[in-house]
Amino acid sequence: MAKAKPIKIASDGLKLHVEVSGTGPPLIFAHSLGGCHHQAARALEPLADAYQLIVFDQRGHCQSTPVTDAARYEPQRMAADIAAVLDALGIERAIVGGESMGAATALLFAVTQPKRVAKLLLVAPTAGDEANPGRDMIVALADFTAEYGLAAAASAVALASMSRGIPRDAAAMVTSFWLHHRPESFVAANRAVPDWVLFPDLTPVANLKMPIAILAWGGDPSRPLPLARRLADAARHGRMETVESLGEFATDPTMYARLLRLMLQENGRSSRP
Repeated sequence: MAKAKPIKIASDGLKLHVEVSGTGPPLIFAHSLGGCHHQAARALEPLADAYQLIVFDQRGHCQSTPVTDAARYEPQRMAADIAAVLDALGIERAIVGGESMGAATALLFAVTQPKRVAKLLLVAPTAGDEANPGRDMIVALADFTAEYGLAAAASAVALASMSRGIPRDAAAMVTSFWLHHRPESFVAANRAVPDWVLFPDLTPVANLKMPIAILAWGGDPSRPLPLARRLADAARHGRMETVESLGEFATDPTMYARLLRLMLQENGRSSRP
């Protein structure tokens, strides 16, 4: 795939780093907390034959404007960033997706601007109507990073991931993306985002009319599988796929994109547990 040309798009007084590649219906994807457009582009690259892929660094991350004010990580403001990107690209309606923090961003955008969402793609959702059960762990990571730096935090998390069945080299590849961030911005995001509660209940999800596809896995307390299942149950047109753990993607890097393609092409519910 040809290297995407980077674009800077203004939103809420910030500059967002955006890259577009591929051909087909537009699919905008928001990365996870601590992630970046590099990570999303690598995971989604196999879909570039069928979709126009739009990946961007969410505010405070990687090559977008650093953000150290916790109030600027409000989910409503981050959902509005998706609108800013689509507006700047002249796209009225798109497939909208995201992973973890990005799934929350995408979900809130779908609730606030449903006519702009052709399909909603949620990967490992981390926020809904309840506090994130992994909050304390994420905030502890922020505190560790503030004291010892990003490189030490990335190394420690990569080592700890082995206990969850993730090969250390695979975990190290993911955490290496952290080094693209400004440390103070990374710390602020990891202290603010785990407190997100999007809705008092899941009624707004039940009211959505577009197809909703959810990919989730077990063994990850900050991305609770029960939340993913409740979101799928609440959705009118819900489609869910699960894998046993994040480690499965480490052993088969193409699985992520294959499952997303399957869910994007089909509606209805999965028979998988």
